[in-house]
Amino acid sequence: MAIRDPVAVYNAANNLEATLLCEMLQAGGIEAHAVEDVSQVGAWMFGLLPEIHKPQVWIERADIERAEQLLEEFERQKTEKLDADGDRSPVEVVCEECKKASTFPASRLGTVETCPHCGAFVDVGDDAGFEDWKEIGRVDSEST
Repeated sequence: MAIRDPVAVYNAANNLEATLLCEMLQAGGIEAHAVEDVSQVGAWMFGLLPEIHKPQVWIERADIERAEQLLEEFERQKTEKLDADGDRSPVEVVCEECKKASTFPASRLGTVETCPHCGAFVDVGDDAGFEDWKEIGRVDSEST
């Protein structure tokens, strides 16, 4: 189904966050679509330039009020997770291109970053940090 009157309700930090939020809204009965950052427009030899293209979550304008509570809960969980990450140790990553080790803060776990040595993309850990997120607004298929 297509959104007829779309509105961007969230600018995500990365594609993974946009996808997670989109799935959460869909579980709450709100049609949502993520527009991922797949462009190379902001890429240069030292990484990505911020704000060139942002991953965003779009919903139907009529669903804004229903989505507001879910968006607030998503932000609350995100803040709690970032606060808890302050107690975790940094993540060490070895670049597949240059084979050099780099250290990233625990808050970057599950993201794709730029190797500070060669500029290649590196995966910082995996998305295991998201397994403890609670499902919000799950709608039973029998009630819809």
